Amino acid sequence: MTGKRLVILLIPGALALAVLSGCGTSRVTFDYPGETLVFPHEGLPPAIYVTTVNDLRPGRQREGDGSSSDTRFPSDEQWDRAVAQIYYEALVQDLTQTNAVAVSATRGEADYVLTVDLLHMGCAVKRSPTGWLASALLGAGAGWVAGQSPWAAAGGALLGVAAIPVPTRVRAVCEVRLTVAEPDGTPVWSETCLGEMTDSSWEGMTARKDQEWVDRYLTVAVKRCNACLVGQLRSELVGRQAAEGFAR
Repeated sequence: MTGKRLVILLIPGALALAVLSGCGTSRVTFDYPGETLVFPHEGLPPAIYVTTVNDLRPGRQREGDGSSSDTRFPSDEQWDRAVAQIYYEALVQDLTQTNAVAVSATRGEADYVLTVDLLHMGCAVKRSPTGWLASALLGAGAGWVAGQSPWAAAGGALLGVAAIPVPTRVRAVCEVRLTVAEPDGTPVWSETCLGEMTDSSWEGMTARKDQEWVDRYLTVAVKRCNACLVGQLRSELVGRQAAEGFAR
C-alpha cells in the first residue's frame, strides 16, 4: 500500500473519530439522582414557597465558549430545557425527598418564601495545548512507520489528534444563593454554597463526552451544593420554629 493511498484511508477515519468524539446534535439532559437522607421532624416541617430561579450565571458559561483544549459546556443551546428550570426541579426534589421543609404550591399558604439565585452551573474540560503537538507527533510517527512517506505521516498526525489520549481534567461546579423571607418580604436568612467535582483522565484532544460528563460530574456537584444548602436551611428554619414555639 502506497503512502498516498494510506493517507486517503486514514483521513476519513480521523474525521469520523472527531465527529464521534464531538458533542453531536443530541440535547444534553439532566438525570438527577434521588435523595435517601430524610430529616426527622417532631411536628409539621415549615412550609416554604420556592420562587422561580434567577439565572445569574456568567455569559461565558451560558455560551459554552473555549477551544478543544479548554472549553465550558454545556452551552444553553445544548441543554434540552432552560437551566433555571433544571436547577429548580433538582432543588425542589431534594427539599421534598429529605423532608427538610414542606414545599408549598402557593405563596399564600407558605410560612416563608425562598428566593433562588443560580450563580454557576456547568462543566469545564481542560487539556494542555501541547497535547495537540504530542498526539500529532505520535500519530505522524506511526503513519511514517506504516507508510514510509510524508503523506502517510500527515494522515497519521490527523488520526493521532483524534484518537491518541492526552491528560484531560474535567471540573463541574454548582454555586447557589438561597434567601429566606417572611411572607411580607422581610428577609430573615441567606446562604451561598458551592458544590464541585473534579476528575482527571486520558481522552483524545477532540473528545467531547458532554452527556457522560454531565451525568458523572455535574449531577454530583449539584447534589453537593444542595446538601450544603438544604442542611443549613433546615437548621435555620427548625431553630426559628423552636424559638417561636418557646416564645408562645
